[in-house]
Amino acid sequence: MRYEKTNTKRRAGLLKQAVSLALCAALFTGVTAGAVDTTAGTSSSCTCGCAACSGTSIADIAEASLPFVVSITNISVQEAQRYFDRFDRYGHNQNELEETTSVGSGIIFEQTDDVLYIVTNYHVVEDATTLSVGFVDDEVYEAELCGTDEDNDLAVLKVSLDDLSADTRAAISVAVLGDSDALRVGEQVVAIGNALGYGQSVTTGIISALNRSISTGTDAQGSTVQSTYIQTDAAINPGNSGGALLNMDGEVIGINTAKLSSTEVEGMGYAIPISDVKDIINELKTQTTQQQTTVQQPDSTPMYYFFRF
Repeated sequence: MRYEKTNTKRRAGLLKQAVSLALCAALFTGVTAGAVDTTAGTSSSCTCGCAACSGTSIADIAEASLPFVVSITNISVQEAQRYFDRFDRYGHNQNELEETTSVGSGIIFEQTDDVLYIVTNYHVVEDATTLSVGFVDDEVYEAELCGTDEDNDLAVLKVSLDDLSADTRAAISVAVLGDSDALRVGEQVVAIGNALGYGQSVTTGIISALNRSISTGTDAQGSTVQSTYIQTDAAINPGNSGGALLNMDGEVIGINTAKLSSTEVEGMGYAIPISDVKDIINELKTQTTQQQTTVQQPDSTPMYYFFRF
């Protein structure tokens, strides 16, 4: 089993992607007698935080939340090795630079008189030469990277309001950040993000566990890095990274970031608890990070071409 960051990457012009879609039918039965007082329209004993007892539907939450969830496109240049035809003077394979595109999601968490601030995952914006943001009206604008926190897998972008059309300004909204410390296991949640780069999609599930500690890799000294997440069975797919995990009040209580990838496992997605990182996010928005503006060119070593038949 492995934990997989949920941004999706593809080589420009050579996208070959086999997507296996499993269609699941979710059957929601009526609320049991006594759980909800339907005559008065108020909840009498159901306090699980589900759509039925909160009086809010998933559709209501999606309609209110899609305007503050964005898609993010990261264009970067990566070094790739060619295994055929291209060798240096010593017969070694020659590396070359290739442009790659990856996609993820983000959340508009603040608007000032001048800019929109958007929080996402660090791995969504990593190594970017160009970052762009797509809003709910399908309009796309260039974004600027503010600050990043690799250890907490966080980054903040900003988009100038002057760049946005009047229609886009009217279409977007700002998220309300909730209290992830108040969550209970079993509460219903909604996840929104740019799954597989197809555009924003909505999934729902429950809080499966809180304070779930998992290994996310190693640090510079080779020590294992442990991070604490909200675990949910709401579908978290590649491209959902940086998207919103919402409670039934439509508040952001987590930032979707990873899933457990295994043929033996289903429904184990992870989100960064929002209460743990609010201060970090507010600090990152005040910073400035230089994106890659130049690309290192291959050295001038003469290359020889061999054609194989």
